[in-house]
Amino acid sequence: MKAFAFIALSAIATAALATGPAPSPDISITGTSLQAAALTSVAVSNNSMGSKSEAFQNLATNTGNVTISGTSMQGVLGAGGSVRNSATGSDAYASQNLSSNVGEVSITGDSVQLTMIKGASLTNLSSGSNSKAVQNIATNNACFTCQPTRTGGWSH
Repeated sequence: MKAFAFIALSAIATAALATGPAPSPDISITGTSLQAAALTSVAVSNNSMGSKSEAFQNLATNTGNVTISGTSMQGVLGAGGSVRNSATGSDAYASQNLSSNVGEVSITGDSVQLTMIKGASLTNLSSGSNSKAVQNIATNNACFTCQPTRTGGWSH
């Protein structure tokens, strides 16, 4: 029970809605980094509307210029409900990250990324002309605004 309470408190402390790809401050963690979000029958939503709108949603995620000298553990556990992120309008951008590293993240140690969702749906939507949607789940992504090219590569 104490472990579940710890995870629940960690979820409150670490489930943050990030502000976007604006220059991020450098974050340096020496030692162990633990990020956890425990969701039970809870809908987590993030919406942005309008031309050039941006919606960034991060749960148990390192984003920006982050250096971790030690062990990094990131986890999102969920049961029921849904996790949604959307941006609507021309040139809209929606980015949803669960248990992920996005941006310039350096880990000199062990890294564990785990996302377990049961009976829930994960939705990331960007609608409108020239809109983009990126969803990372227990992954590493070194680019905020990268998009796939027709040849299978990535443009920046």
